[in-house]
Amino acid sequence: MRWLLICLLFLSFQLKAEKDSTKSISFGVNYLGGKVIVHTPKIHIDPPPYSQAILFSYCKQHTGTKDWQQRFGFPESALNLSFTHYGKKELGNAIGIYPSIQFRLISQKNAYWYFKVGGGIGIVSKSWKRIPTEDSTNNILGSTLNNFTMIQSGVRFKVAKNWTFQSGIHFFHISNAASRQPNYGINTIGAFIGLNYHPLGVVMQFAKKELPKNKNPYNIGLKATLAFAEAKAVDGPLYPYYHISLFGSKMYRNKNRAMLGIDATYSAELYTAFKNNYKFIGTEKQHAIRYTVFGAHEFVFGKIGLPLQYGFYLNRPTGGRKTYQKLGINYHFYHNDNHIVKDIFLMTQLITELVNAQYAEIGFGVML
Repeated sequence: MRWLLICLLFLSFQLKAEKDSTKSISFGVNYLGGKVIVHTPKIHIDPPPYSQAILFSYCKQHTGTKDWQQRFGFPESALNLSFTHYGKKELGNAIGIYPSIQFRLISQKNAYWYFKVGGGIGIVSKSWKRIPTEDSTNNILGSTLNNFTMIQSGVRFKVAKNWTFQSGIHFFHISNAASRQPNYGINTIGAFIGLNYHPLGVVMQFAKKELPKNKNPYNIGLKATLAFAEAKAVDGPLYPYYHISLFGSKMYRNKNRAMLGIDATYSAELYTAFKNNYKFIGTEKQHAIRYTVFGAHEFVFGKIGLPLQYGFYLNRPTGGRKTYQKLGINYHFYHNDNHIVKDIFLMTQLITELVNAQYAEIGFGVML
């Protein structure tokens, strides 16, 4: 459900009517070729020699009708549908349904270099099964429904009045955020080529206007989230995680938000482990709470925010790494600088320790 929420939020953002909406739409098709990367010896399957995918995109070029569009260099958002054939029957096929946003890095008259990132739902035809025997060797994914993340960088050229051509490199990842085990994930890297059709003609340059200077205020915020993760054993119990954060934030350049804060996470899995192993007798719940301090940054695209967070554990009752990372999306559905409550948002985040996903959380936040 959390990745469906992401798609719905981005889709509403993507399809919101604009005065020149029909002039800025295009339809894209791309061919992706590459290779599955086995990133840990714990994966039992040898990588196939070649993997390929076809990607269809409904694209919306933002032309500056909103201030944030000019501040971010006139990005392009899209709704994407990909079909992947991994090239090995044990891995099967995958479908990705995801929104994306594309930024121009360097622009010329008839071409530009871009960076594109997107995330949503990934559906795989093969996942780990205890039976039948032939599926038990596929220990990469433990669920049919997963997270899908795509990253691309390439160059787009105008080749005719209504056509553009693009080519570059890609990386895409499928995993389930540790909600089911196993969860090593499938990583694919390679190159792509494609075409976009622009029904009313290609527009490569956009007029800039003088933008207002906002206050870039300081705020105090509170976030509360809930997550579920399966125990490390396959087909184990599903444990809840309860999380709360207190933070201070500062907007800058009218499009970015910097944050510092503290948070606490109660893990029912840790509590159960302490009870079952007679650890911290009488204080199991207190020791099942982990405290952290963190710094974060959020890119703000109108009502949509993309937060990145880096934190340090203040207590580690079971040892492990000292730091963690979070990547997510916020939907700021309410904002009013003239009220005590300045902002209310929905959020979802993936928590990792380097490349190891811990769990994905969903919740809400407020800022004063």
